[in-house]
Formats: sequence, C-alpha cells, structure tokens
Amino acid sequence: MKYRGFIFPSSNIPKEKLIKNFDIPGFQKLSIAMVGDVGKEETTFKLSIDEARKTENRKLSLQTSINGHLGYDAVREVIYDSKDNPNRISVDFVPQRTRNANRIELFCNARESELVSVPSKSDGEFGVARQISGNYAHFFTWRETENRDRITGNLLTAAYLDAQDPMFFQEPSKPVCVYSHDLIGSRVVV
Repeated sequence: MKYRGFIFPSSNIPKEKLIKNFDIPGFQKLSIAMVGDVGKEETTFKLSIDEARKTENRKLSLQTSINGHLGYDAVREVIYDSKDNPNRISVDFVPQRTRNANRIELFCNARESELVSVPSKSDGEFGVARQISGNYAHFFTWRETENRDRITGNLLTAAYLDAQDPMFFQEPSKPVCVYSHDLIGSRVVV
C-alpha cells in the first residue's frame, strides 16, 4: 500500500478549521483501523482472499495491516465471527503497546465495508482513556494486469464528521477528508 495523498472536499467548512479537529478519522494513528497510519509512505501487509468463497480473511488482513502501518506487532487478537455476527469486529491490542488504542470496535454493514471505528484512546498520555467515534468508508477498486498473479488497485477512504461533532450540521452527509492509497496485490501460494 502506497500513500497518494488527500483532499478536503467540503465547501462548507474551511480546511483551516478541519485540520484542528483531531477526531476526524485519519488525523491520528489507529483512527482508521485498516489504514492505521494514513500518511505512512508505504506499507506491506497480507490481504487474504478465499478462492472458493471469494471473501476476505478479515482477521488476517486487519492484524497484518495494523501491525504493518505501526511498524511493530501491536495487535493481540482480532475477534470476528462472520457466522455469529458479521457486522462486528473487535481488535485487542497488547497493553501499553500503542499510544492511541487499547481496543477498536468496528461496525460493518452486510457489504463488508467498514463504517464506524470506536477506539479507546489515551488522551495524550497512557492511562487516560477516552472513547472516540469516527465514521469512514473504504472504496476499493481493483484492476487485473497481464500477470495473472498480480493485481493493482486504489483505496479511497472517505472520512465523515461524527454526529456528536460541533461541525456536523455544516457537513452532515458528505466526507470532509478523502485519503488515497495505491495497492499492489500478489498471489501467494500457500
């Protein structure tokens, strides 16, 4: 995954006002689970697709993506049962291993898109926990290449204001920030 950049598409809220709001997903590490450090130049992780069912192994993808973006092993466990509750994923972190999260709760819709992240974060120091809700959505685009063992793609992540944010009614339904990442996937034979 390679970082391409971002835009502030809102015409209602000035960029100078938005960049002061650290609760917008992507402005702090781990505020977007799949892209734990949005601005990191390049990250390598495993995205595993079941050939028969054509579904993602979300546990592996989240664990390797978060650890890859942080640059160290911070995830203790990803809890996900697609049969029991396909709309909820929990990520537990090794205690005191990361400054911005102890646990992340993802609530997803049936189309497998991440919609809301609710990490427990420390407010500038360890031991002072707070809870933040962040709304975002991922949009993946994949393209086949001449090499059948390789695909390329793009990930756009649209970050929205949470309904509790004081600026919410200035931009209630459109993203306030959109991040772009290039993707290269290689088939790994297991």
